[in-house]
Amino acid sequence: MKATVDRLSAELTNRYVLYLETFLIDLWSEAGKIEFRCGFTLRSDHQLRQFTLKVPALASDTDGERDLIIVIIFEQIEDMIDQAIAERRAATN
Repeated sequence: MKATVDRLSAELTNRYVLYLETFLIDLWSEAGKIEFRCGFTLRSDHQLRQFTLKVPALASDTDGERDLIIVIIFEQIEDMIDQAIAERRAATN
């Protein structure tokens, strides 16, 4: 799981290198859930945006299922980054 998270983190930061100043993701397991604690700052405003995405720990049995869940989580993170970039652009225009 960690290797997939590391790989997708590297891909995401490479794809958004012009926009992201900082990107952080940490995995936690708590109360039957796997938590993805995330944060990022944009170069344009330096504002830290933090959020936690949770999935049930029993949601996947195989490595393939776990990888699919991680990909979905990263799609949500990418959507949040895109939204922050769009909001920042709208504010500066």
